[in-house]
Amino acid sequence: MKKSFKVVSLILVLCMLFSITACAPKTADTTTPEQGKEQVQEKSITPMKAGEYVIDSTGMHPMKVKVTLGEKAIDKVEVVSHSETQGVSDAALKEIPAKIVEKQSVGIDAVSGATRTSSGIIEAVKMAIEQAGGVVAEFDIAEAAAEGSEESRPSMGTKDLPTTWDMTYDVVVVGGGFAGLSAAYSASTQGASTLLIDKMPVLGGNSQINGGVYASYTSKIADALYTKLNLQPDTAEKHIEDTIKGGDYMGDIKLVENLVYGSPVMLDLLLDNGLQVRESITRPGGHYGYRTYTTVNGVGADIVAVQKKMLEKTSATVMLNTKMTQIYRETTGEQRVVGIRIETEEGTKNVKAEKGVILTTGGFSGNVEMRSKHVPALTADLPTTNHVGATGEGIIMAQEVGANTTQMSYIQLYPFANPNNGVLDAYAVIPFSGPSSGIVYVDVNGKRYVNEGERRDVCSRAAQESGGFPTFSIFGQDIVEKGGFITESQLQSGMDADRIFKADTLEELTEIINAHKYQDKSISMSAETLKATIDTHNGYIDAGKDPDFGKVIDKGVMMKTDRGPYYAIPQWPSVHHTMGGLTITERTEVQDIWGKVIPGLYAAGEVTGGVHGTNRLGSNATPDALVHGFIAGEVAVTGNVPAFVPKN
Repeated sequence: MKKSFKVVSLILVLCMLFSITACAPKTADTTTPEQGKEQVQEKSITPMKAGEYVIDSTGMHPMKVKVTLGEKAIDKVEVVSHSETQGVSDAALKEIPAKIVEKQSVGIDAVSGATRTSSGIIEAVKMAIEQAGGVVAEFDIAEAAAEGSEESRPSMGTKDLPTTWDMTYDVVVVGGGFAGLSAAYSASTQGASTLLIDKMPVLGGNSQINGGVYASYTSKIADALYTKLNLQPDTAEKHIEDTIKGGDYMGDIKLVENLVYGSPVMLDLLLDNGLQVRESITRPGGHYGYRTYTTVNGVGADIVAVQKKMLEKTSATVMLNTKMTQIYRETTGEQRVVGIRIETEEGTKNVKAEKGVILTTGGFSGNVEMRSKHVPALTADLPTTNHVGATGEGIIMAQEVGANTTQMSYIQLYPFANPNNGVLDAYAVIPFSGPSSGIVYVDVNGKRYVNEGERRDVCSRAAQESGGFPTFSIFGQDIVEKGGFITESQLQSGMDADRIFKADTLEELTEIINAHKYQDKSISMSAETLKATIDTHNGYIDAGKDPDFGKVIDKGVMMKTDRGPYYAIPQWPSVHHTMGGLTITERTEVQDIWGKVIPGLYAAGEVTGGVHGTNRLGSNATPDALVHGFIAGEVAVTGNVPAFVPKN
């Protein structure tokens, strides 16, 4: 019996051991946060400066996030202060910091219902890594999907990629305006083989017919001009504030900071390469600092010409009459954008982009169907200042591969276009540049109808509600001679084209206004009313206060209209700028509909959204395009942002 008992006991022990072994968790399932760090560190991690980094970030509201970094790891993430919505953001505030440390990744999924709070924390960690000298991409590890979850979604890439390529470049830039020329120059000077294509027969697009105005809080010539013109110098902080406020606080602060801090860098680069500007710095509508420069001829073609000369000095290839018809994106792996299909005069070709495709294809003001889809009132009855190529298909093709869009219903009218055809000609820029000098806007009755220093959307709406068509800008000889933003040749050519009216007295000016037809319509402005309006406005300039509309009057800068000859320019709103477009990061990376970066796809200029919010301040478009184009070129090639991009 004893022997039998021993055998049975032995069998029971063995069974227990087998059971314990079988039930023990597998090694792969017992990874601790510390072991997770070790696994990440097995990969190549660029050493960082260890320490605590307190980062200002934004979720739904501003927040401060303290990030503790080791030499090769994210040790701790803590939200130290915030104003997020209680009950909505609680889960994100608790879970996201812990998950970042656990996964050693900034590529984690946002908490459902608290996306912006989640993103604010994740962005803070990214900024801390950059400040510490690390590489964010090394910690941007996509979170593994749970079994049976989102991995079942269809791919947002291209089902059938080309098996052979007709051309191969490091970087392919699509669109040859301000942003495209800047991106191609940036990429090429970083050593990348670069192709720039444009569907039109010439480079420039809308940039060619832009008003030649450029907002920059400073420049290499600013100090001398401020002194000569007796103007108060501007600041970056004020430019940022005006831009954010001008867009009703709907602009992305990081993109606005890119625009503002990069603006003088790009302007100086243009000046160094031969750009000529007038001896003036103006304060147009919506701006409350003197920061707007005007090119010598008052047209964007001045800037385009300099950009083209700069690009010609690089190794970049330019192809015109070349239309992108598809963007190619992988469906496996990192689902990278790898190239595009184009239509040329020789037929269809596939172009491979080793490092990235940069979309600078512009907005969609010229596409009536597309713009009226987002704003039904913008029908074909409204003209546009845009060229015929502003049709927005770059946005649509990016959407085909999963790109997200933002703020598409924010579409701006230009208040001072030619009332007969909607064109933004060189004379339509004078009313825009003139508010700080004393130009007066009047309706068909000769009465002021708006604060001339207001934003474009306010001026456009006020014109449309003024009770008549069109409206007019009125100014005198002092503004012509001393304002600095009107050249003699511009004035004369405007009069020759019957776009600028000139008379020795306001009474005679009224007769000329009434003698013209505007889209076959006649008006009957009262000379007495116009004269009373101008006399009243002159009195406000003397007093330094505008009780009617609250316009800011800088004494010693704003001039009275009390010396002839007198001038009038007819004007009316025309569809001008689409503030919405592709969603991008501050690195100009295009994001998909889930908020993830689409590898290898970048965008800059009017094809993007999020920079200007609900309304773009005039003269901000040019630096926006130039700055973000330059960033896109450098990021696509090197993975790094230019030195002027703020380190938050």
